[in-house]
Amino acid sequence: MHITIPLSDTFSYRYEKYLHFSYNQLGYKIIFEKILMARAIEMVDTGRLDAMMIAGKDVEQNYTNILRVPVMLARGTLVLYCSKQANCQASELNNANNIIGVIRGASVSGNFMRNMRASTYSVKSEEHLGSMLRKGRLNYILIINEEQFGQVGDLDDTQFQKVEVYHSEGYHYIHKKHKHLLPELTQALQIAIEKFGPLVEPDKTENN
Repeated sequence: MHITIPLSDTFSYRYEKYLHFSYNQLGYKIIFEKILMARAIEMVDTGRLDAMMIAGKDVEQNYTNILRVPVMLARGTLVLYCSKQANCQASELNNANNIIGVIRGASVSGNFMRNMRASTYSVKSEEHLGSMLRKGRLNYILIINEEQFGQVGDLDDTQFQKVEVYHSEGYHYIHKKHKHLLPELTQALQIAIEKFGPLVEPDKTENN
């Protein structure tokens, strides 16, 4: 099974043992492919690759050939970080005079901004966005902060203003040609979580 890993996710390694264990239970060997998120989604959606390690469930709105494995792997919040001098409200995303830094491709931040009036400036990783905000090259950046693991962009919260914009959940996705694996893979992932510990706080998990 060829499974994509997002280039910009510095925490991808934490999911690897869960997926290795789960696919081994089904008799499959995993080969991880490190690819930019937008290209990764397209390659899985077209069946050129088998699965995505993790993606936000909003990806289902635009891609119809991928199937969610219904075991939540992550929960996060889309956060707007602002420079100290900027007006920091979610409404700034709809201000046509603003430029918002986002992750390139089919990222949660990029997808969210499609329906907003502000312009976007795309870079390949959260680290690049954090650097541009620190250096004053951008007044606004939009990134995902994951519960239990802290902010992804390695930002010092005390240096900037911030406002929560949107809550998202992350799941493992497979191409529909592997639909027959869904029941067993779901069970195997649940067993992996029992074995290695929860990725999301149990009392925060919702039924989907």
